[in-house]
Amino acid sequence: MTTTHNSERAEQLTMLRESALSFVTKESPLNRARALRQQMPGYDRRFWGALAEQGWTGLLVPEQLGGYAQGFTEMAEVVAALATQVAPEPVVPVLVFAGRLLAHAGANELSTRLLTELAEGRTLPAVAWQEDVTGTKDRPGQAATRLERQADALLLNGCKRHVRPGAGADGYIVSATGPQGLALVWVQADAAGLTLSSQPLADGSYAAQIDLNSVRLPASHLLAEGAAAEAALTRAYDETLVLTSVELLALVRSMLSMTQGYLRARIQFGKPIGTFQSLQHRAVDLLLQQELTVSVMEQALALLDDPDADANARSAMASRVKSRASDAGLQVAREAVQLHGAIGVTDEYDLGLYLQRALVLSAWLGNGTQQRRRYANLTQNATAQEHA
Repeated sequence: MTTTHNSERAEQLTMLRESALSFVTKESPLNRARALRQQMPGYDRRFWGALAEQGWTGLLVPEQLGGYAQGFTEMAEVVAALATQVAPEPVVPVLVFAGRLLAHAGANELSTRLLTELAEGRTLPAVAWQEDVTGTKDRPGQAATRLERQADALLLNGCKRHVRPGAGADGYIVSATGPQGLALVWVQADAAGLTLSSQPLADGSYAAQIDLNSVRLPASHLLAEGAAAEAALTRAYDETLVLTSVELLALVRSMLSMTQGYLRARIQFGKPIGTFQSLQHRAVDLLLQQELTVSVMEQALALLDDPDADANARSAMASRVKSRASDAGLQVAREAVQLHGAIGVTDEYDLGLYLQRALVLSAWLGNGTQQRRRYANLTQNATAQEHA
């Protein structure tokens, strides 16, 4: 029975992968990504509607809310397909980070409505949780933004940075510190007291800084607080680390494929430069980076899809795979440019699109060094608890 089930799921994943790649290649060629660079908000809401028509915006949403209740392995196929064409739509920040945060925060009238609208492709929520530029990006449970209760209202004051998406989002799930500890609050993009400034990123997309100056909200906009809010944010953060790593892995594969093709086609001294042993060794090193990332990625996705997985183990694996994928993305990008020579640094050459996206994603949510620090802290804490 298990073998049959595994075979059926493998076939379904293959069909989803082929369908996603076919759609993205046809509807989002690389020149579309190139044309949208530095064009606010950095992506196309009409194309987001096309993703909704494919059913992808509802993949992770429960069926009773209009979604398909699929796993992260299925979501990974869609994310990887979009990454092969460097599609600029904020699929992981919206569908994974914000969507899963809404799901983990607990069912109430507001979260149910937002998840339903997310599945339909009508609402794009973003998560606003990072603050001090020099602070720790790998500790989502901390917030300097303050939440005050005033009778039947909430009052927010603070500043959030590195919000993705920024402009174009319909609202923000803001983390703040309140009377009960960490709180998650829904703030609509047009709320009085909220100001947004967009900041261009290396790949032509945008992040945002959001200033919250005495933003007054209904009490019903409180999504979660205390231990429940911390657990929800940490879990959504971990899931987003893994799916961001999926995107990085797809970029690594694309850059390596372009480089291998160039080594076979470029003729020097009467033969392809790919026949030169020193270049072959460098290409093999890049292939090793890819395959090592694949191995960790498969473990991470399996852990996310396991409902009985230990929370600490899930967090440690998420940091492990993000560290691996961030470092692999940067190394492959750097080496791919060098192996291409002069053409590799020209803006007209498509390798640059992958390289610039890898630069952005390798740093987002914490780079390789930060994730290794988080992994060390998590594993040390787990070991200490075992011996307590």
